[in-house]
This record gives sequence, structure tokens and C-alpha cells, in this order.
Amino acid sequence: MNRPVGDTLDILESLFAPLQGRRMLDIGCGGGHLMQGLAERGARVAGVDIDETAVEAARRAVPTAYVQKAGAEHLPFNDATVHVAIFLNSLHHLPVPNMLLALEEAARVVGKGGSVVVIEPLSEGTFFDALRLIEDETTVRQAAQDAIIRAGRRGILGECRRMEYDRVEAFSDASAFIERAVGVDATRRGRAREALEKMLARFETLSERGAHGYLLRQPLRLHHLKVPVGPPPVVNPLTYG
Repeated sequence: MNRPVGDTLDILESLFAPLQGRRMLDIGCGGGHLMQGLAERGARVAGVDIDETAVEAARRAVPTAYVQKAGAEHLPFNDATVHVAIFLNSLHHLPVPNMLLALEEAARVVGKGGSVVVIEPLSEGTFFDALRLIEDETTVRQAAQDAIIRAGRRGILGECRRMEYDRVEAFSDASAFIERAVGVDATRRGRAREALEKMLARFETLSERGAHGYLLRQPLRLHHLKVPVGPPPVVNPLTYG
């Protein structure tokens, strides 16, 4: 499938412009890259992450942001205090049973009529194919999509827009790609060492040569979800999951 190349910051700004003064929460913020970009465009940003090192890095990157160590299942915010809650490549990193809980928490902090954006990588593309040698995320990525469907069936969130685009990442060489892959999850480092030769060969085969280095493509799917204004429907969890 041919998808447009997209920039996540540009897309978020197009969805929620003007960003000036808009309260935006990055759930699973990592080192604060997304928060930094949103803050530069005028948003009032906050972030949570379960990793203390990531939290400290995010605080350094965005000194004006409110950043806390917390899990997505227990957000340190009152009801309806955030305009937009964002999961950028983070929902699939949660334990599968907790994904729906995290979406429910996001719905709580944005309140009725508020927006939750979930951006998840799809199980395809050259970045995914290169990564599969150390971790195949097919199952957890599908679980994240299933959790979004379940949130809709339970009336927690309703989808108002969906779009797909390619994130293109440039790497100076294969070693830079490997560092990027293991930086997300340190448990991958040992597997990367064991599969090093295969990874180097696969990177060379899959990557495109561009002006800024070696390029890998990761298709992303963006779900713009909103909390229903009316009361949630009564559903049977045995039927809807």
C-alpha cells in the first residue's frame, strides 16, 4: 500500500489548531521529543512515563512541562483537566490486559467531548522488518488495535477520524539503527548482539539510500478518538470483550 509520508507534529497541529494554550498530555512520553515539539508550537504540555531516566530526560528537554513518573493505567490528573491525551507508539508497550484500562484513564482525564489520539505502528514496513530479528511485535501491535475497538464497543471512546502515513527515519549506518531499536527497550540488547550479523545484512537490504543517510519506513495508524458526550451504552462484556 502506498501511504503518504507524514510528520506527526504537523498532523497533530492540523487536527487541533490553534495549539496555543491547549493542554496536551503525552502518555509514555519517553525523553520528551513530542512534548518539546508541541510546546514550541504553543501548547501547554504534560507527560508521564514509567521510566525514571526518561522522565528526567523529558524534564530537561521541556523545563516548562509537568512531567511525572506514572503508568498509563493511573494518570496523576483530575477528571476533565486535559484537552488532548496522546499515545504515540506507546499503547502496544503496555501489558495487554491493561491497554483498555489505559484508554479509559485517558478518556477520564480529557472528559466528555475531549480527544484521545492513539498513534500506533503497523506490523509492516522496512523498519518493522528490520526490527523483527530482535523482537516481533505483531501480536502486541494487534492487541493495541483490538483495545481501541473494545473501547469503542464499550462506549468509552468513539472514533471520529483514522489515517495512515509513513514515518521515515534516517540512520547514519546500521549501528545507529540498532541503538535506536534497543534504546526503546534495554532487554533487546542481548538479542541484538546474538543477531548482529543478520541485522547488519537485513538493514543493508531493506534500507533506502537518501540524502540524510539510510532510510527505513514505518507505517503508522492514527486514531482520533473522542469521549462521547452522552451516557455510555450498557454492554455485555462477555459479548464485546
